[in-house]
Amino acid sequence: AARVANLFADEFINYNLTLNIDGSMKAVEDLRIRADQQKERVEELELKMAEYREDNNAVSLESQENIAATQLSSLNTIKIENKHLYDNLETRINLIESFRRAGRNLSELPFIAEQGQVSQLLSQISAIKIGISSSSKRYREKHPVMIEQQQTLQESEVELAAAVKDSVDKLSSALVEAKSNFELASQRLAEKELELIKLSKTRVAYSSLQREMDVQQGFLQALVQRMTQERAAVNLKNPNSRVIDEALPPLRHSSPNIVMNLAAGFFGGLAVGAGLIFVVAFLDDRVKSAFDIEGTVGLSMLGVVPRIKKLDSNSKAQAVASNIDRHVTEAFRSIHSALKISEESKNAKVIVTTSTVPGEGKSFISSNLALTFANHGEKTLLLDGDLRLPNVARSLQLENDFGMLDHIEKEVALDEVIMKAVYPNLDVLPSGGKSKNPTQVLNSAKFEAMLADLRDRYDRIVIDSPPLAAVSDVLNLLPLADGVLYVIKFNTVKRKTAVVNVRRLWESNTPIFGAILNNISSTLASYYYSSYSDKAYQDYYISQDVELEDELAGSVEPEMEPRA
Repeated sequence: AARVANLFADEFINYNLTLNIDGSMKAVEDLRIRADQQKERVEELELKMAEYREDNNAVSLESQENIAATQLSSLNTIKIENKHLYDNLETRINLIESFRRAGRNLSELPFIAEQGQVSQLLSQISAIKIGISSSSKRYREKHPVMIEQQQTLQESEVELAAAVKDSVDKLSSALVEAKSNFELASQRLAEKELELIKLSKTRVAYSSLQREMDVQQGFLQALVQRMTQERAAVNLKNPNSRVIDEALPPLRHSSPNIVMNLAAGFFGGLAVGAGLIFVVAFLDDRVKSAFDIEGTVGLSMLGVVPRIKKLDSNSKAQAVASNIDRHVTEAFRSIHSALKISEESKNAKVIVTTSTVPGEGKSFISSNLALTFANHGEKTLLLDGDLRLPNVARSLQLENDFGMLDHIEKEVALDEVIMKAVYPNLDVLPSGGKSKNPTQVLNSAKFEAMLADLRDRYDRIVIDSPPLAAVSDVLNLLPLADGVLYVIKFNTVKRKTAVVNVRRLWESNTPIFGAILNNISSTLASYYYSSYSDKAYQDYYISQDVELEDELAGSVEPEMEPRA
């Protein structure tokens, strides 16, 4: 036995080591496949980038952009210089034209007077004029010396005029040339800008490819690095378990106490099971007991309604009328009795039923409670106050094309929209469809007047309202109601959610008659009967289960028949 135990331990260690190595090798193989696939993606991108450079004649976009930018800067400098020269020459030509219009001597202009020949002639004329001024003191005008000097002056002035004209012509030619150079520089600059823009557009697409290439190469390097690490880890794999103490043959025979072991296992299992039940019950925050309703939610419990199996919603809505389930019928009778003996609810005419969330059986409670009132001889009206998702007419298999909305919005007579004698002592006022503005309808003066009229006609008015947590429509009904019944589905709504919504009801200052725990299992219902009812009463009805089921399997004699 010791050898078998040691062999089993060794085999277990080897098996685990083999599994670990196989898993690591599989991971390495997966990484190799992914690395090969990633390498193909990188090669495809490299080919695409090469084709893009070839199609756009751009071996090196970056160098081309640098060259184009340098050329653009040079052309811009040339353009600025030509513009400056052109503006300067244009200013000089404008001054010349201004002097001409004023009849002034152009040689007075500094840029004309600075010209070499003009400057020389001006100096020469100045010297001649000085000589004439000096000679005039000694000679008369007709003297040969004076005549010669006057001729020399005239010749110099003619030469000066020619020199000035030549300077002006040169300036005009320079202006034309400067203008041509400026326009040429502007054109070349615009062409270079277009070329640079085209390169930038090409660069954008190429940069996108380059970024994708960098990302894919990074993925490839990461995969290769990971694959290398995994391969190295495979070679360093050690067993994840080892033998601490080998099995040795016992020195004496073993004789276990079977009875004690079985007893310890049995009681240990009971303790663990009880602990698990306690933990689950502690963590479960849903309402599922009278303690939750009365202790946590803060409402008195009017009664519990057992779960009805194997019936559709239409049959459930008429359960009290058909008496299909005696337990359900008795549950509603118990609720009716609780309402009758309470000082707060016994004379209440308008009773609103609501719940926390949809699907808690609020419409089921409303219809069967109304049937219970009617069954006890009270003239009852069941009103569908859920104008968003009306359910009363559908559950009772009635038409909902005509109803309360027609009376309020279209001023149809109230008697025309009420379905009379759906069951003995029971009338139904369906919603007449859905409303886009239900809060406006429920807050309207017409609705208030309608409800006041109905109070005079009926002993009980049961209003099936929307869930409180879903919409706020029910809060608009509360000021017109005598009290509220709060429906809670067993093991569905969280206690905190129910507490928050019940607090909203309390804030409305409308009496809350109590809570009804709905859809509870038959076993738990029996517990509640024993807790809240007389033991003999509970035994009497519970003992009839088999007989009632046999009777219902044959033919059911309904207590109430719907009237045509």
